[in-house]
Amino acid sequence: MYISLLLDVEDIIAPEADDVARDVAQILTEEGVRATFCVVGERVRQWTARRRSDVTKALGRHDIGSHTDLHSVHPTVVEYTADADWQAGVQEAAEREAPAIEAIRSAFGRGPSCWGGPGNTWAPQVNEALAGLGVPAMVYAHTVVPGGDIHRFCGLLCYPAGRHVGDADYHDTPRWRANMERLADALRADAANGRQWVEVFLGHPSRILHEAFWDGPNFMAGARPERSQWVAPRRKTDHHLAQALANLRATVVALKGMPGVSIRTIAEMNDLANRGEAEPLTVQEQATAAPEIERRVRSMADWVILPPKTNLERIVGHTLDRLDTLQRVRLPEPGVGPP
Repeated sequence: MYISLLLDVEDIIAPEADDVARDVAQILTEEGVRATFCVVGERVRQWTARRRSDVTKALGRHDIGSHTDLHSVHPTVVEYTADADWQAGVQEAAEREAPAIEAIRSAFGRGPSCWGGPGNTWAPQVNEALAGLGVPAMVYAHTVVPGGDIHRFCGLLCYPAGRHVGDADYHDTPRWRANMERLADALRADAANGRQWVEVFLGHPSRILHEAFWDGPNFMAGARPERSQWVAPRRKTDHHLAQALANLRATVVALKGMPGVSIRTIAEMNDLANRGEAEPLTVQEQATAAPEIERRVRSMADWVILPPKTNLERIVGHTLDRLDTLQRVRLPEPGVGPP
């Protein structure tokens, strides 16, 4: 079974979060493992402005995805598509996501392998917009096919959210060990159930550093404070940070040593998926998938950043109207074609 290790680099408030993003990338490199870092466009522009080539060099040894241009700064992806018809939503998504993609290309010399929505949010028009922008895949996908796994929706490769370690607990060794046992059990079950691929979310470097997320106090419930009023989260102690990074390293070591597991970046998975076969879902399979897809889309309303009573009906409708574009992706057998 293939797994991909993902991390989200998104804190656009605290400059000290630059160092931990670099350090996490270096730990992975030292352990001989490549991950996919989904980075916010504004973070990349900040690294350029601060001349933090050490950060971009460390992350550049890994796979890079886009985590939107501004993440939780309003209007978020749900807000700018909630009332849009299909084509207007596609155009809006293309215009708002293009700056992040350009920033990544400029800083890393290549485009992102994927796009991941902020805070469990998304809109179906983003898929079509990304295809037009040259981004080949979506991670943390809200669409699914029966049995889970990799699929296409509106033509774009989609990787559904999978397993996680629990980044808030890395510094608490007993809780981290319990999380690792749960993760190992879940991955063994996934393999036994015939899954081709599973995402393992390693966390947010800024959450490893800080005691809370950066966006909640600033943008909760539609808040739009001036940049000068943004408040950074409280930093963990040096002791807790060192313990967290040590347990992150141990996590990577454990995952690369799991029998029957092969770690691949999303860019590498894209290559595999493009050599595989895409199989359209039957009408019955679409009907089977529809309730779970609708549940996932409606669950976006729980994100604390969204304004109260954000209306998701058009997003739900656009999604369900296009279930006929769902395709299950069957990867080539190991050893078939280029490595």
